[in-house]
Amino acid sequence: MKISSGSLFILLLAVSIALFSVSAFGEDKKEAPLYTNQDIEKYKKPSDSKAATVRTDKTSEKSGKSQKLKEEHEKEYWCKTATSYKRKIEKVRDDIAEAEKELSGESSMHLSYKKKKTIQNKITKSKKQLRYAEKDLAEFEGEAHRKEVPPGWLRCQFE
Repeated sequence: MKISSGSLFILLLAVSIALFSVSAFGEDKKEAPLYTNQDIEKYKKPSDSKAATVRTDKTSEKSGKSQKLKEEHEKEYWCKTATSYKRKIEKVRDDIAEAEKELSGESSMHLSYKKKKTIQNKITKSKKQLRYAEKDLAEFEGEAHRKEVPPGWLRCQFE
């Protein structure tokens, strides 16, 4: 006797449905117990109704002072480092402006080709330095953001 794959599938499906219906809808399940507020009152401890007392120790005061000191050092670090990056960018921008002014001024007509080329190279080099300095500042600000440093610390604004 040959059994086709379709009839075999139907047979397996019928058997699995029969087994599922017995296990899922059988009377073997027990209901979870239902608790009321009265049941909870029975098991309450006297300590549950008391408020927790707050203790102030000298160690907590010391840790508060050390925490404040640590925060001050953190503020100082972020402020000084951000300021140094900003000063570097400002200096490079001033150098570029000065070189461009020198190149475009009236005296530029009297400059030799070699001198003009030197100034142009200086401008190109300074613009490259500016890109790197701005990139460094952006990376530093990104690091500060990842470490959840308040933005005011980078601008040296401490309430």
